[in-house]
Amino acid sequence: MSSFNLNRRQFLGTSLVLAALPRGVWAADKVQPEDLALRYAVVSDVHFSDNPNSDERRRFQRALKYLGKSHFDALVIAGDVSNHGFASELTLFRDTLNDGLPKDTQALICMGNHEFYGGEEHVKVGGSQKLWHEIFQRPLNSHTVINGFHFIGISPDKGTCAAGDYASSLDWLREQLKVAAADDPKRPIFVFQHYHISETVYGSCGIDCWGIPDLRPVLDEYPQVINFSGHSHYPSNHPCSAWQGNFTAFGTSTLSYYEMTGGIFEKFPAGYNRAAQMYLVDVMKDGSVHLKIYDLLTESFFETEYLVAEPGNIGKYVYTNKRYETSDEPRWTDGATLAVSDVNPYGARFTFPQAVDPQLPKTFVGSYQICVEHRVGDRWELCFEANPWSQFYFGDMPSDLSFECTELVPDGEYRVGIRARNAFGKFSANSLTASFQTPKDAAVDRTAALPVADVLSFAVVNGAFQNTPVGGRFSTAMETVGSPKADGDWAVFDGKQDFCRVKFTEQEYKRLRRRITLGVRFQFDAFDDTACSTVFANTEGGGSCIELNNKTKQVEFWCHVLGNYVRIGASIAPGTHTVFGVYDGNSAVLYVDGSEAARQQISGVMTFTNCASARAFCIGADIAPNYAGDTFFKGKVQFARVYSWDLTAAQVKNLSSDAEDSLV
Repeated sequence: MSSFNLNRRQFLGTSLVLAALPRGVWAADKVQPEDLALRYAVVSDVHFSDNPNSDERRRFQRALKYLGKSHFDALVIAGDVSNHGFASELTLFRDTLNDGLPKDTQALICMGNHEFYGGEEHVKVGGSQKLWHEIFQRPLNSHTVINGFHFIGISPDKGTCAAGDYASSLDWLREQLKVAAADDPKRPIFVFQHYHISETVYGSCGIDCWGIPDLRPVLDEYPQVINFSGHSHYPSNHPCSAWQGNFTAFGTSTLSYYEMTGGIFEKFPAGYNRAAQMYLVDVMKDGSVHLKIYDLLTESFFETEYLVAEPGNIGKYVYTNKRYETSDEPRWTDGATLAVSDVNPYGARFTFPQAVDPQLPKTFVGSYQICVEHRVGDRWELCFEANPWSQFYFGDMPSDLSFECTELVPDGEYRVGIRARNAFGKFSANSLTASFQTPKDAAVDRTAALPVADVLSFAVVNGAFQNTPVGGRFSTAMETVGSPKADGDWAVFDGKQDFCRVKFTEQEYKRLRRRITLGVRFQFDAFDDTACSTVFANTEGGGSCIELNNKTKQVEFWCHVLGNYVRIGASIAPGTHTVFGVYDGNSAVLYVDGSEAARQQISGVMTFTNCASARAFCIGADIAPNYAGDTFFKGKVQFARVYSWDLTAAQVKNLSSDAEDSLV
């Protein structure tokens, strides 16, 4: 390997073995032909629709075009070539592949779970696997030898994404590995399938849950195996996408959209559909394997690279779980500062330079922790925490990040601290800090005896349905669905199709993550025979609502906190009632006709739906994923309101009394 800047023996003696490696350690573009035994590319999760102008098809065409710029012996595609496995999707993929694949490059493909999602179409042709055979004219499982190196591809039996999906292939895989190892026990054996193997690469561990255990016992017997898998859509240039235990595994990303770790992180961050990563793999004549990661959108290489210097030599594997313990802390360079701008009564913008990881490529820091504290009397209380990604998954990763916090309160004294987090969860020792003060809000008086709602304020005025929140931070738009009627200052809903809908944006939801108050005055004649009737709501995998439980004869307040619903209720009789639900960051409280009726302690951030077509508060129903209504309410509503703060018990009592009529 004289052409590399650092040879295999030198590599094993450096501190770089603890992490992914910076581009340029090996000058792969200068590899001499006499050193190279095999070159191939790997992609996954292409996700063709039947639209010939889709982003996914254009990105795949770019990948094929790139392969034509140099000699590649093979293109490996690790499943999910389509969205549903429809014949139209598979045929378009096949034709695109055949049209663009260089003549000297072999295509190796396996099925993914999305190839099984064709429903009735698959039933008509005899099943997903039969349709695959008919269109691709290739086996489900394959064993191909290229330049003396063995490639083994495995397709699932079904698309449940659960243990057992590869059950029928285990004996076959063991036999193929036995044959490959007997051919040359020192050479790497390349195995590819769609699903990650549990507890290996990024996306297969912990809360991520994108892996299944099926293949692990078989592959554990062959340390020279280098395994490729997709499915999670997690970025390949995250260092945890390389894993070594009893064998080596690499997570293959996507040409469609990124998905990220959830929990405290944003699972679908801004720009998540700007995803098109491809592995380029060089196999040297001494058996070492070098992987580079190419970004098809910016037509550039990520700095993260991987090297398997001695496939099969477990004692010298470097991408092990030890990295979580031995990795260096990220840090900011001298002179780095945090700037606070756009300060308003409810938020501010924080801008800061990217930190660096001394052990990883200079452009790789995984994420940040932003903590904002609010002065309350003589103490500081944590009031906001965010964990934004560094955007390491973009080929044009920005050198500075800007984050908008919209969860503050007027006339507040704040301080903010930001720490960097590396790929293995270690925080920087130093933080960037700043202090600031939010101004008062002249438009909203949160201390008023009868406060006016600033998020949503529904009422019937002169026979017309109106939404008139104050403050100008939330939309006033409103739609009626079905034919709700006006009866004086009451809206009448038929319990079948009538409701009113106020659309919300993702940004508006972010302003409601810490505190919220829902209030509604309604009238109903009887409980019906359905499970529930929703008076006022936005609950579809998140959000909050006030609804009638027709089985228990209760009115309930629901609030989605830290990924779970808090649900409290109190008995209620048919008639006219004013009900408020309040979440103050520490408790959920239900008020019925001005009095506290139920309370539950709970703390954390409120979560709202990730479904774009379910982002709306509804009066007279709940929202459904297709932007339609659900669990309709039969009765009348005089007002429905949402406040961006937690009303006091005295304010709720005032708003529930006759004195409140002056606001309607």
